[in-house]
Amino acid sequence: MFLYRIKVEELDALRVVTLKDDIARGGENLHAHFPIREMSVVSEARDELDIYLALDDIIGTEQLRRLANELNSMIDMHADCRTYSRVTSELIHI
Repeated sequence: MFLYRIKVEELDALRVVTLKDDIARGGENLHAHFPIREMSVVSEARDELDIYLALDDIIGTEQLRRLANELNSMIDMHADCRTYSRVTSELIHI
């Protein structure tokens, strides 16, 4: 199993709420197309959001790349030329 963590930082309060909601709603679509066991969206700090995905071992490189692109599209959808977000990710094999 893999843990895929995406951290989105330097968000304003409205973007935290809307991004969290959109990713939670888009989770059904992600589950339908990728081997996701579990998905969690957490916002402990007021200006950041953590997205955790538990992925099956069977995920391939190309499929992981498509998943990352899909998540980036969701995050970029909320991008505003006046605000900047820093996005980092890590993939951990468990």
